[in-house]
Amino acid sequence: MQKCPKCGGNTRDGQRKCGHCGRLLRQDDSEKMTRTSKETKKIANIKARKIIPLGIAFFIIILLIIIFILLKNFNSPEAQSEILINAIDNNDTQKLSTILSTQNNSVDENEAEAYIGYIKEEVGMDNFVKDVNQKIEKLNKSDTKEADFVTAKNGEDVLRVSKNGRRYLIFDNMNFTAPTKEAIIKPKYKTTYKFKSGDKQKTVVAEKNKATSLGKFIPGDYALETKKEMENGQFDGHLKFNFNNSNNETVDVQEDFDEAYIQVELNGASEIDKDSVKVTINDKSYDYAKAKEIGPYPKTKDLTISAEGEAKKKTFKSAETTVKTDNLKDKTNVTLNFDSDKIEEYVEKKEKEENSFRNKVANFFGNYTAAMNRAHSQSNFSLVSNYLKEDTDNYKATRSGVKGNDLFYLQQPQITEIVKQGNTYYVTANALKENGQYGSVDYQLEGNDDAGNLKVVKYSE
Repeated sequence: MQKCPKCGGNTRDGQRKCGHCGRLLRQDDSEKMTRTSKETKKIANIKARKIIPLGIAFFIIILLIIIFILLKNFNSPEAQSEILINAIDNNDTQKLSTILSTQNNSVDENEAEAYIGYIKEEVGMDNFVKDVNQKIEKLNKSDTKEADFVTAKNGEDVLRVSKNGRRYLIFDNMNFTAPTKEAIIKPKYKTTYKFKSGDKQKTVVAEKNKATSLGKFIPGDYALETKKEMENGQFDGHLKFNFNNSNNETVDVQEDFDEAYIQVELNGASEIDKDSVKVTINDKSYDYAKAKEIGPYPKTKDLTISAEGEAKKKTFKSAETTVKTDNLKDKTNVTLNFDSDKIEEYVEKKEKEENSFRNKVANFFGNYTAAMNRAHSQSNFSLVSNYLKEDTDNYKATRSGVKGNDLFYLQQPQITEIVKQGNTYYVTANALKENGQYGSVDYQLEGNDDAGNLKVVKYSE
């Protein structure tokens, strides 16, 4: 007999349930196994609850290590410099333009290309890598915000390396900027330049003989594809400048355009005064004595060229010539032909005419010179006024000089040429000038047909 553990009633041995309260008194093997399994699962669950947090913590640590390695590979100062070096070494202009661009200076791919070529040529990749790494190492060890420069062989600064804050609170943030200089051009004529800069089309108007900035550029050897517009036409070509030839803050720009300059030679013009010659190209005139090379002109348009000049105060014109586009070269020689026989015939006639009144003109200047000197010495304008044409600038200037009692001495001029046009006589002579130098002077006189009653109208040196 056994007692029920719940109600205390007597039960038979082997009885499965209590007859008094129905309490289960024994279990079969399957029930024991179920109970054992539940207890085992319970133990396993307890162990799992202890292991899983450890596993998660371990995974997080491994993940953080991987993230740190990845961040270091892309964000450490050494990694930052490696990205820059690889962009230059692999000619990656897009990447380099992104690295070097700042808020104040946008570097386009053309500038990046020029910069890469300059680094490889003027610094050398081995030296560049070595210098950059040395600057990074030095800045890494410093606790302050410092900057250092990588230089070219000629001492030019080509890269500024600086420390600017931190990345992810762990790594020093490195800035790489290229120093800039202004590109300066000084054209001979007013010119408009159109070229691409900073990924934008840029237009610069440069005045004649005035230094004009094209903008700021990073170090490089540049050949900017450019359209040039000026009075003579439009040109295609390049604006070239190299930082090897730069100044402290600027670099000089040279033009390289497909253009033609005209060199004019005169044939049959030995009697023509070269200072009076005007060369006309497509309806625009130039002083021959000042413009040995005339231009530039586009090679895409024919040029019509002629000249005119004076002999003994008469104007003579050359034959007109046309230069076709196929014959336009960088320097194009053009010969303009004058009718030498016609010119010489006229000059001979005027020289004979001159001889007929030369003595009268020479005597006039002898008397005029003496009168001028007396008038100044006595401060008496009336002594010379009869030799001057009234109400001319020369008349008024002489009167003012005499009354001002200026120190004065007029040497009698030595006549070299007299040209008569109607009742006007143009006299060229050698004399002592106002600056004390001896040289050529010009007088304009008026008188009657046979050089009588002459008066001075104009004097010029």
